Amino acid sequence: MYSVKTETQMVSYARENAQARAFADAATHYTVMQLFLPPDKREVIIGGGASRWVYGGYQAEIRVVGENGLIDINRADRRLLTLVLEQVGVIDDEAETLLDIIEDFRDPDDLKHINGAEDDDYADEGLDFGAKDAPFERIEELQQVLGMTPRLYEALSRYLSVNSNSGGINPMLAPRQILLVLAEGDAEMVDEYIRQRDDAEGAFVQPPFGSGFLDHTQQPLYRLQIKVKPLGGTTEYFEERAIRLLPGRTTPFITYFRTRESTSRQFE
Repeated sequence: MYSVKTETQMVSYARENAQARAFADAATHYTVMQLFLPPDKREVIIGGGASRWVYGGYQAEIRVVGENGLIDINRADRRLLTLVLEQVGVIDDEAETLLDIIEDFRDPDDLKHINGAEDDDYADEGLDFGAKDAPFERIEELQQVLGMTPRLYEALSRYLSVNSNSGGINPMLAPRQILLVLAEGDAEMVDEYIRQRDDAEGAFVQPPFGSGFLDHTQQPLYRLQIKVKPLGGTTEYFEERAIRLLPGRTTPFITYFRTRESTSRQFE
């Protein structure tokens, strides 16, 4: 009896998960349609705020940020990465050491920064890989950086991108946690800026903070977080995906990254 009940529950869970995943696909297509509309006609919010879509017995909470609203780990300067580390509790000498190690990991040479790490240092720790000596291609590669812990990676990866191709941040596309980095933790100032941004219907709003780190770059690259739940149900499915819009193409977008995530990684 127990075996039959357990098997039935597993089948039910697998079916619900497949249905939720399919609805997340539908929610992605809906979001893409919204992104092709003029900003003042969209029902989807860009910048990490929650938008809701209900259809066919399911509801989706959709959060969208532009890749240019995140921090490019390959192009951001040391001052900006220092601010990110401060937000996750890494400061002073510990921050300087980690920044040196990150720079050694991504730069093309084998010259070690003062507190950095090259191949010999990785070998000394018993690792069978060394510094990549090339730019990060995926954020997951940050886990290979010497001294990177799972907890720290989990905290940092919410802020970072490898696809913005810019050293600055477009504040119109940025989630609240990025704006807090730029405002050095001033939540009241950030929340007032978000209110003004939401009211502007797509018109550029210059924030009163972060002036040394801002730019207007906007590529057709977006990070989507989609939380799916059946109407009247309690089971949640949460995923994150990265998409590129393809204007004028028969296929209007491609997904180049998709993963199921914990809601602890949710954009603000």
